[in-house]
Order: sequence, then C-alpha cells, then structure tokens
Amino acid sequence: MGDRANFVFVQDNKETVVLYGHWAGHNMLSNLANAVFVARPRWEDPSYATRITISQMINDGWASETGWGLYVNAIGDNEHKIAVIDWEQQTFSLHEEADHSDKDNKVRGMSNEALFTMDLTEFVEKYADVTVSV
Repeated sequence: MGDRANFVFVQDNKETVVLYGHWAGHNMLSNLANAVFVARPRWEDPSYATRITISQMINDGWASETGWGLYVNAIGDNEHKIAVIDWEQQTFSLHEEADHSDKDNKVRGMSNEALFTMDLTEFVEKYADVTVSV
C-alpha cells in the first residue's frame, strides 16, 4: 500500500530525471511547489535546480532504503497525475499516465500531451505554502 507519485524534471538535453515517491501523493503539488521555490535561485541551471528540488522533497528520507526512487526517462508505480517541471521553458505541467510499452512517449509511462501547463512562477505562487515574492 502507498500513495505513489512521480515528479519529472526536464534537463537541458531533454532527458528527464524522475523522482518516484511511494508515499508522495498526499499534498504532492504543494510539496513540489515548496521545493521548487527553494530552488528558485537556480532555475536557470537544471542540474542544480533538480538536485535542490529533489533534496527538498526527500528531506530526511535519504538514509531510508524505502520511500523514494529515481528513474531516467520513465516513471515508476503511479497513482496520480504526473507532475513535470521544465526548467528551460520555466513551466509546470500535469500529464496522464500511459502504457510503458508506448515508444512514442518521451517518458515511458507518461503521456506526451499535458492536461495543462502553467508558468513556473504562477505554479509556485498558487501551490506553495510559503509567501512567494519571486
């Protein structure tokens, strides 16, 4: 049993780093927005912004052998819409899950078509628990 969620981070080369959270579905957008807010000074540098955001999401769970995982260009088990942060475009989007065998998808297990997309600053302002002045 879990509350599985995946968070996709698009890198400069269009490859993706995916954070899988076994119990990350509850408040997933708020938790992601808070983490992205902390990474704000490095939004122009996808590798650092991704590392900062993932570190914030995992928090003190780094020493645990369960709870969190990393994928490249694929999602793990999933029970929610898939959150995508594109640092270059400075956008947040939500995507549906897709069949892992569909080779046309940029990320295995995730539909290419976004349900909606919003500016990264708007995403943080709307979903973060912190007062945002970016």
